[in-house]
Amino acid sequence: MTLPVGGTLVPMLFAFDAIHLTNFSGDGKVWPLYMSIGNIKSSVRNRPTFHAWVLVALLPSSPKRIKKVPGW
Repeated sequence: MTLPVGGTLVPMLFAFDAIHLTNFSGDGKVWPLYMSIGNIKSSVRNRPTFHAWVLVALLPSSPKRIKKVPGW
């Protein structure tokens, strides 16, 4: 597959990191998925005030498993 004349290829960057929600309701975590365009300078992209990263999704993670207690 080739790009047509005058076409542009735009690289997309994706990033995620765990966020701890609370200690009181089962140690919940969520993984936000962010997207940015790859042809933005990293000095610009990494500044929060430029809003170069866009939230795409929130991926939930399951809570910690409780160890089975003998007799239950």
